[in-house]
Amino acid sequence: MSEILEQIDHPFWGTVQRRSGYEGWDLEQAESLPNGTTTMLRFGFDDPSDPTVQENYSAIRTCWSEIWPRILNRIAQMKSAYGYGDTPLNPAFDWFSISVPTDPLATGAEWSVMLQAAEAGWLIDFEGWEDSGGQGVF
Repeated sequence: MSEILEQIDHPFWGTVQRRSGYEGWDLEQAESLPNGTTTMLRFGFDDPSDPTVQENYSAIRTCWSEIWPRILNRIAQMKSAYGYGDTPLNPAFDWFSISVPTDPLATGAEWSVMLQAAEAGWLIDFEGWEDSGGQGVF
């Protein structure tokens, strides 16, 4: 993991951080995987006070129970297609990076989810609520 450069307590987000090697801020949250283990989510954004970013984050979290299984399934498909289907997620080192969009989700804002894994990054692009593509980033 990268070094925390700055940390603030924000009235909307709670504790958010800036990390070395990354632009913007992130909010870390734990999330359960289907096998019962826990992984880390990092919601990234540039301006913690941007009301559209806050609304988009709230909308993503509200729909998370529908989105999360789709994300996991899509990443499993990509890993398999690239020959990494048998490589398990390592919760001690791997995490999910979610870029919170600055444009409204209702108008088809582009955002992404990337599993930062030891073997590769597994990227899913979204337009609004629709998966618009994915790839392994080596």
